[in-house]
Amino acid sequence: MHDLLNDPNMNNYPEFRTFCELKRRGLRKQALAAMTPFLEMVETWDFDQRQEFVAWLYTHDESSDQNDSYHIFVYSLVTNVLQPTLHEWKRRFPDDPRPFRWLQEYEQAFVLGGLSEQIAVQALMDRKIFALWFAFHHINEDLYLGEVEEDRGIIMEARQLNQSVLSEEKQAEYEAELSYYSDLLTDWVTYTQTKSKDESFLDWCERYERNDPFTKSYYYEK
Repeated sequence: MHDLLNDPNMNNYPEFRTFCELKRRGLRKQALAAMTPFLEMVETWDFDQRQEFVAWLYTHDESSDQNDSYHIFVYSLVTNVLQPTLHEWKRRFPDDPRPFRWLQEYEQAFVLGGLSEQIAVQALMDRKIFALWFAFHHINEDLYLGEVEEDRGIIMEARQLNQSVLSEEKQAEYEAELSYYSDLLTDWVTYTQTKSKDESFLDWCERYERNDPFTKSYYYEK
């Protein structure tokens, strides 16, 4: 919030500044009340003014602490200003990837922006990794929540998408995770085909010296 309040562009939006200052002080009710005059002012803006404000706010958000998003993107601002402007933006400029990205329509943002849309690419990768995590997060209880062929497909798609991640460090991190899930899926399939009646997956992993984190208590953190 400190960086946003010190952004020179904030001087263009005194009513919004009041909201942010109250939010920073923890005065939630007063801040929400202060949002009303700002929303009333926005109603007098044309599309170009709303577009400028929305682009400024989202661009700042992409480079700031995620806690700021929680405090700033309140329901009344999102539903009355941000989302309507972004949807109108898509209609007016269908080749611009930014409104798609900010609406979390990452597939279309990537289609339009290609390699320049690294935020969208990494968001898509994170979604695929999370889908794999969810499928396996109860595997220590012999409970696999996915479909083998579907998860194989996710791994293949993610590996192909990972080629579009420009950060070598991030690409390596994704590949390590995909390799892990690929191995875990192979182990699970083998276990289900060869397990004895009383052997759990944890016991099977121990017998074959598989040191999978999911055989212990494990929780995903985004």
